Amino acid sequence: MDMCSDLPQNHTADYVNLLKNPERHTGYNGSHVWAAIYDENCFQRAKDEASDLCYEERVLYRLLSGMHASTNINIASSYYAPVPGRRTAWEPNPKRFMLQFQHNPEYLKNLHFAFVVVLRAIHRAAPVLYDFPFHATADAAENQRTLALVRRLVDSRMLNSCGPLFAAFDESSLFAASGELPERATVLKDQFKNVFRNVSRILDCVSCQKCRLHGKLHVLGLGTALKVLLLPQELVASALTRDEIVALVNSAFKFSEAIHNARELASLYWQRVAEDQTREREAVAAALAGASAGAGVGAPTWDGGGGGGGG
Repeated sequence: MDMCSDLPQNHTADYVNLLKNPERHTGYNGSHVWAAIYDENCFQRAKDEASDLCYEERVLYRLLSGMHASTNINIASSYYAPVPGRRTAWEPNPKRFMLQFQHNPEYLKNLHFAFVVVLRAIHRAAPVLYDFPFHATADAAENQRTLALVRRLVDSRMLNSCGPLFAAFDESSLFAASGELPERATVLKDQFKNVFRNVSRILDCVSCQKCRLHGKLHVLGLGTALKVLLLPQELVASALTRDEIVALVNSAFKFSEAIHNARELASLYWQRVAEDQTREREAVAAALAGASAGAGVGAPTWDGGGGGGGG
């Protein structure tokens, strides 16, 4: 099942160095875009079907949610741009991160789920990736370096020791529910593909060029992961394009980076909370000390004269 057949891949487009154009805060408000992605990509149902999400819809939602979480985390990690005389480098916004995720731990779970799906795909495509002819530039040495890095990825201890984690997702369960009619499975596959096409079209409407670049690359990466996992093993080698492999590896990087940045942002947030609490205690102590000094509190003096009472 080719999830990417309907996703546009313009081979005459300009190449962009993703290392020089990382995902950062641009000031663009994409809330309406994400609302459209979630709201307009529900599976269509017959009138007599249950309204509960089927397994395929849950998988799709978790992948999109994981992509959304990755985007928000990486933006929060590079939120404040350098300003002459104030900041020499991009700085994080841990408060934004906590506002989005502190009470929504399921978003982080979906991020990890999406990462597992992508890693599972890379693991399955390892024989293809190991000898793929990467010809990114006319520089033969750079092309060899690219191949060496990809081989390092597929040979990595993490990828080869992730067996238990891979159990978080089993692609063989997609479109194979017990008692599912063959024609219903075909409809689900078509709707699944339509969602990726619709998301890509929605992203075409994004006015922020860098946001559109990273969004469409992420969608292509997820689509490639599902393509690798759902195609018969013998067809994977002939089905993958260089653009799809770039998107797949980039998605793995984005999810990995987001998981790392989430820990860093949470740690920085609580560190700043502790620092603010310390400053507040010190300010209160200083205010109390100042108030006591200003009041001139000393030992009481008595007149010593006759007391009251007569008689």
